[in-house]
Amino acid sequence: MITLELPNKTGQASLVPEIPPTTPALSISVFGPLTIRRGDIELSANNLGGPKPRQVLEILLMNFGSAVSKSRLMDLLWGGNHPAAALATLESYVSVLRRNLQPGTGRTGPLRTVTGGYAIDRSLVELDLDRFETLTKRASQAEPREALALLTEALDLASAPLLGDELLPAWAEEERAAHAARVGLARVAAAGIALSVGETGKAIAWAGAAAKEDPLNERAWTALILGLEQNGESTEALRAYDRCRRVMDEELGCAPAPTLREAQARLLRSTASSGPVEFGGRRPAVTESRPVAAAATKPTDRLRILIVDDHTTFSELLAGALDREPDLQSVGAAKSVASSVTMFRDLAPDVVIMDLHLPDGTGLEAAGRILSEAPQTRIIMLTGNPSQEALSEAARTGICGFLPKDGALGAMLDTLRHAHTGSMIVPPALLAGWGSAADSVPIPSAA
Repeated sequence: MITLELPNKTGQASLVPEIPPTTPALSISVFGPLTIRRGDIELSANNLGGPKPRQVLEILLMNFGSAVSKSRLMDLLWGGNHPAAALATLESYVSVLRRNLQPGTGRTGPLRTVTGGYAIDRSLVELDLDRFETLTKRASQAEPREALALLTEALDLASAPLLGDELLPAWAEEERAAHAARVGLARVAAAGIALSVGETGKAIAWAGAAAKEDPLNERAWTALILGLEQNGESTEALRAYDRCRRVMDEELGCAPAPTLREAQARLLRSTASSGPVEFGGRRPAVTESRPVAAAATKPTDRLRILIVDDHTTFSELLAGALDREPDLQSVGAAKSVASSVTMFRDLAPDVVIMDLHLPDGTGLEAAGRILSEAPQTRIIMLTGNPSQEALSEAARTGICGFLPKDGALGAMLDTLRHAHTGSMIVPPALLAGWGSAADSVPIPSAA
């Protein structure tokens, strides 16, 4: 194909080949579980050579288009406690990634070597996180209706948590926190625009989500209360104002802004003939999450799972991931051996997913006590530092799954679904890491 170029210096037009637009080599999603499309092939977190290579890719994607030095990558991967051969190991991880992401292209594919480090070539990768950021930037310069459409698309993209496979690393939690703040800003902006164009239902939903995520966000409360007022829900608007007032007083020692106080005055006048509205009430103290018995015994087709882990952030992220699955449900989270046994008796979950290391003992001790009372219970053990000895004891105890804590979320969810008593699911890579010594481990079966 050819195109007609503008006249050159001689005044004559010249014909030049048309350069086709660059087609991205990869399409990557980092919202929810990591997924990668390369043409007709779809890769998941399990197809990248293990947790560390996967995390190298994710770190580079969080710095999309920018170079990340090798020393920075090593600090994030090993928390500043580098193994002796850290540099060579990192370079081997990158080689593994290239074989999976860009076979046959060597260093010319999306994962590029730059001076002192690595980078992702933006022109060769479509990234949903980059799309989110582009949409929000365009919305800030658009007319209200167009801005609302752009923000709606952006918020739909970001409906799943960032880096859903990475429940453990501190760097991933920092990235999630920073991204959550950006999502909060987008929700508040979308709520304000929705109010201005009469889309009160959308405004209420977005503002409510933003206020729940960040109770000190007064702009979110303003959009929520004004949206409820415009929607004719005066009583709910007053309840929202009371929640906002209590949060502002308890956390900041101040009253809501004049705009909200004026809205309260209007709402009180409009509800004066409807009788008193009850407000207040002490917020319950949050300790270990323990659903009430009625909720725990409600019939459900979903697999009911008890989480036992003393890392609150890990438990909350895992619970959120479980509850987003149509066939899984978190029913509570314990933090110790003692509380895990008590909560198991109260909640009677289908599956227990348990950390190996707990403040008052080990997960193996807790599993032994639970299995002595209910031998058919399915227990999945997690650890950030698996050992052959722990695996052997887990098999003897009757545990039906043993997974590394930094493994892919998708693999963990599949194990929860398919594990059953009488066999033990163990990732092949875990056994391979021990070599021939694994032959002596008494495992009924491995998958």
